[in-house]
Amino acid sequence: MEFKVNREEITALEVIFDDMQEQAVELDYVLPDYYPEIFKIIKCMSNPSILSYSVNGSRLTYEMSVCIRILYCSENSSTVHAVDQKLTYTKTAELSRTGINPRICIVPKLDYLNCRAVNQRRLDIRGAVSVKLKVTDLDKKDVVSDAFGCNIQLKKIPVTFPAGRLYTSKRFTVSEEFDLGMSKPPIVNILRSSAAVASNDKKVIANKLIAKGEVYINMLYSCQKDGADGIEAMQFTLPFSQIIDLEGIDENHICNVDTEVISCDIEPRSDGDGNAKVAECTLVLLVNCSAYRIATADLAVDEYSTSYKTVSEKSDIKVELPPVQVNSSCVAKAALDYNDGSIDCIHDVWCDIKDFTVRNDTENSQLSINGNALYSVMARNSEGMPVMLEKEEPFTAVIPSENLSEASYADIKIVPLSCSYNLASDNNVEAKAEMKITGELSNAVSINGITEIAVDESEPLNRNSNYALKLYFTDENEDLWEIAKKYGTSVSAIMEENEIEDDMISGSGMILIPIV
Repeated sequence: MEFKVNREEITALEVIFDDMQEQAVELDYVLPDYYPEIFKIIKCMSNPSILSYSVNGSRLTYEMSVCIRILYCSENSSTVHAVDQKLTYTKTAELSRTGINPRICIVPKLDYLNCRAVNQRRLDIRGAVSVKLKVTDLDKKDVVSDAFGCNIQLKKIPVTFPAGRLYTSKRFTVSEEFDLGMSKPPIVNILRSSAAVASNDKKVIANKLIAKGEVYINMLYSCQKDGADGIEAMQFTLPFSQIIDLEGIDENHICNVDTEVISCDIEPRSDGDGNAKVAECTLVLLVNCSAYRIATADLAVDEYSTSYKTVSEKSDIKVELPPVQVNSSCVAKAALDYNDGSIDCIHDVWCDIKDFTVRNDTENSQLSINGNALYSVMARNSEGMPVMLEKEEPFTAVIPSENLSEASYADIKIVPLSCSYNLASDNNVEAKAEMKITGELSNAVSINGITEIAVDESEPLNRNSNYALKLYFTDENEDLWEIAKKYGTSVSAIMEENEIEDDMISGSGMILIPIV
């Protein structure tokens, strides 16, 4: 009798590298002759970013840039000067295996940065950057989904999982000039610039993906206003649109697009009158695209034949459930005090995420996020001198999530979109930050499924031919499969003989077992 086995390929994401690397930041910097001498350091800022990465076999190599900006004042002056320096590092990581189509996630984070003036022209900068590395790849397994012939019986479980996964990323540059307008004074020096992706959208066409959205840009610059040194803040919105090649994608795929800002550079440009009334903003953006189709398959978990001896092999099969996209927001607040007098005006307020943790609160079906945010306020005191207030404050956020389990994994990113303030008193500032929370919630189950099955037709089963029916007294919630397997019959035969519609016995009682 011909015996045939049908197989299905089930894919799931496997983490082949997940670790943290650290990079020391050290810089001994001497001011050029055309810069005024240092009297007071106001702020030392840094923005680490990943310039490029590549995978060769099982080795991941990436290049990281750390841009450092120091704001300072010279003696008897309220003018804020800015010094920029850029450091570049190359690092490697050994993966657990060679990836087939690996997905790389590299997230750098500034741990700390200290700056001191050795003398009036020399700066000593020390800090550290931690880099979170996570590399995933597809784990493929062939499983038995059906079998025919030799009176084989299979117990099957239907599973749904993401299949046909596609990944790609594209780095591109967006540049645009912004006119400051009549109400703003010309730019003398750029003191701070930051950008955050406010919205993401996408459209699928054959083998291509169109990613578009908006970026919020914040700029702080020094100027001359009414014959005196001043500081002005500006906000812009810059749209972007990019066509990305993704071979194999179509309307049947579920897509996710995540865009992040790699760098934001702003340079002053002169208008027709020779005044720096134009700001040229250059953004480097990285678009990460992922897509998958929803696939279903039957996974055989048990077997027997009513006629012959069978042999099978089992393995724990990781079945990944379709991921759930996270798109939420939260508002965090902090109160900052100035203890050396009173505040005359506030120039700018911003917020940086220091760290956060995500916990699966299964009891309340929600993700619980706890983190710390660093609030920075650049202001002018009553004596007309620039001052910097800083405070690290904890924040919390909850995101409702159905079907959450202890095994669920949330890959979350938090980006401050905007920061507002209220001058509560002459020495107290209330800051409020709006944070965008995005990411993906993944779930997976492990099923002991059959990977190999064979029927030995040379060993037929001994059958008792003295009866065709057998009486059996069931227990409550007993599985018909176990009964049928014990007596060498089929589940369908028992259900038909007893006019049962469910393969689980709802209550105790007597049934007839036909011997097939």
